[in-house]
Amino acid sequence: MTLRELVSRSHHVLVGTPGESRCVYLVIGGRRMVVTETQLRVEGALAKAAPSERVITVRTLGGQLDGVGELVDGQAELQRGELCAGFLERGPDGACWFTGMAQGHYPIQSNEGALLLRASPKLPTIRDWERSAVKQLNGARLGDAERLVAEAVSQ
Repeated sequence: MTLRELVSRSHHVLVGTPGESRCVYLVIGGRRMVVTETQLRVEGALAKAAPSERVITVRTLGGQLDGVGELVDGQAELQRGELCAGFLERGPDGACWFTGMAQGHYPIQSNEGALLLRASPKLPTIRDWERSAVKQLNGARLGDAERLVAEAVSQ
């Protein structure tokens, strides 16, 4: 997915900190699945409108519940307390999902005083890597990423 596609499909593009998470069963596409719901504290918006809530629920497929483990390749992997940038779509019930799964999740790491976006650790192989949002954003300073996202919004 290009950065322009990622931005255009997202309702929110923000920076947040994951907190508590829990697993639940949801019926998706007629199939009962394990879904992890993580509380994400919104630290700020990179582009588009910030959600009205200070804490939003972000869902990812997979998790462990009632002795049942379900692994879904290509999902974002959130770490509690680890700042991240997220491109998020809103579901009909108000919960958010990462746009493009792991393509919409960027852990933020501090490196010699700079905040850098990193590719999500469970990112699958990406077709058309050269034009991908991940190629553009991986390793970018937070301020540079904000500029790139703003440019994609205006296209």
